[in-house]
Amino acid sequence: MAGSRQLKVGLRVDDLDASCALYRDIGFRQIPHDDQPNLGCLTFGLTWLILSSRLTHPYHNSEREKAALEGPLGSGFVLAIPTDLEGMYRLWRDRGLTITLETQGVFWARIFYGLDPDGYEVMFEQHHERPPKS
Repeated sequence: MAGSRQLKVGLRVDDLDASCALYRDIGFRQIPHDDQPNLGCLTFGLTWLILSSRLTHPYHNSEREKAALEGPLGSGFVLAIPTDLEGMYRLWRDRGLTITLETQGVFWARIFYGLDPDGYEVMFEQHHERPPKS
């Protein structure tokens, strides 16, 4: 898509296939990208998630490469995803993935936080139903 202007988020991952599968199960749609075997391109609405192999995809800067290879990955980064909270909580538990904040209510939604296999924090949110306007 030449010239596309969607927000794109890139994450370095250890197991590209496993990470692509997890994010597909979360609700992302994978876009075929056969010319880039070290990338996984997925979309969620208009937002792109570009997963790249931490070990085989090239780096633009040696300091960034060293930081990514020595880790930890994901420190300070949170990806927020709107979802069916109960279903996603079950998926996270069934996969044995870490939950860093149990389900709770906040002003705008019910949420929980978890870590993906590479240590990226994901906040899942199910927005409160709005009462119909009279």
